[in-house]
Amino acid sequence: MLHPDGRFVNPLMTHRVPSEVSEVSGALFEARRIQPITLCVVIPMFNEAKRLAATFATLAASPLNRPDVQFLFVDDGSSDGSSDVALAVSQSMPFARRVDVSTDRQNRGKGSAVRRGMLVALEQKPDYLAFLDADLSLDPAVLDQALELLQTEQVSVVVGNRVVNRAQQPPLRRAVSLAFKGLAARLAPTGVADTQCACKLFTREAAERIFESMQTDGFAFDVEILLRARREGLLVKEMDVKWRHTHGSRVNPALEAFRMTRDVLQIRGKVGPPHS
Repeated sequence: MLHPDGRFVNPLMTHRVPSEVSEVSGALFEARRIQPITLCVVIPMFNEAKRLAATFATLAASPLNRPDVQFLFVDDGSSDGSSDVALAVSQSMPFARRVDVSTDRQNRGKGSAVRRGMLVALEQKPDYLAFLDADLSLDPAVLDQALELLQTEQVSVVVGNRVVNRAQQPPLRRAVSLAFKGLAARLAPTGVADTQCACKLFTREAAERIFESMQTDGFAFDVEILLRARREGLLVKEMDVKWRHTHGSRVNPALEAFRMTRDVLQIRGKVGPPHS
């Protein structure tokens, strides 16, 4: 819902706007009344304060820096002031009026952050919604390519398929990634080669049908997204994207492999069979 003072308010999330930038948030909503939102990009973040200057600079130099694109950064309970840094850095950017930050005070998981961001974004009625990782291991320009593919192929969801130089990845992360890929394909077949690619684009209707029911909080949430799309009979198109490994990840590959396996075993029961 939209608070009378112009802030995002979602019952699942605390939206935090410091008083010194409240006028910027108001200007953001005023700009939206003038310029319809074609694309809203949700960017989850957890302790990303050190990366954010580079992230914003990359977005500013990308084709996404245009009046019809909105960015929503979702802080998943960071302890390093990521929300405040994102708000501060965004003010020096040419698209400052099209950036907002929503904060969950508790760390719930990437899936939770993406779901919450999508639900907030849906309230603004964009034509399309997408998400990318805060480290921008994928060139943001891929979203324009995905948008063109979605429109020309008349599908509901476009999913990135990473063209990966595996030599860039640390050995443990590479092994865990390949093992999970095989496990997910066996236990929860989605029909998609790369379930975990952080480049997914949705029509507004598809996002509503998927994210309003999504339950997985952890890293296996991508599998649930794709299973729900399949259950709803939505057309999904894959697109090759170039991916680069970025250093500084705080993810413990072995621990997350255990959690993701547990979540995948539960997801099929949550989603149920496809509609007939």
